[in-house]
Amino acid sequence: MNEKPNANGQWTDARKKSFIVGLLRSGMRRWAPKQTCIRNARTRRGYYRCECCKEEVPASLPPLSGRKRRRKNILADHIAPIVDPEFGWDSYDEWIKRGFVELDGFQALCLKCHDIKSKDERAIRVATRKRP
Repeated sequence: MNEKPNANGQWTDARKKSFIVGLLRSGMRRWAPKQTCIRNARTRRGYYRCECCKEEVPASLPPLSGRKRRRKNILADHIAPIVDPEFGWDSYDEWIKRGFVELDGFQALCLKCHDIKSKDERAIRVATRKRP
């Protein structure tokens, strides 16, 4: 059975998936529990408490060299990853279920702690792919 091409044959399945996930991620920026997580981490104007290292950090950092925009320094992180690093992609339904969680599914992390957590999850993904 032949499947219909995506966008008149202009997109691969991977491109279509990337497009849909991008739309979901942009909608997630306005998800109320995510915004509440950041609001609850605020200690005073322009400063937030990281739930991992417990440090009070400024809301943003200076731009990287050659860039113009400041970088966010506090992020609402999903406690359980949206895509399980050991099992990989499951389905859109599972992605939505794990992405649009309630307040107890988020934690406010500083950029440094978020980068460490993301790096650890990436290492699990890589190790899982290398298994026979």
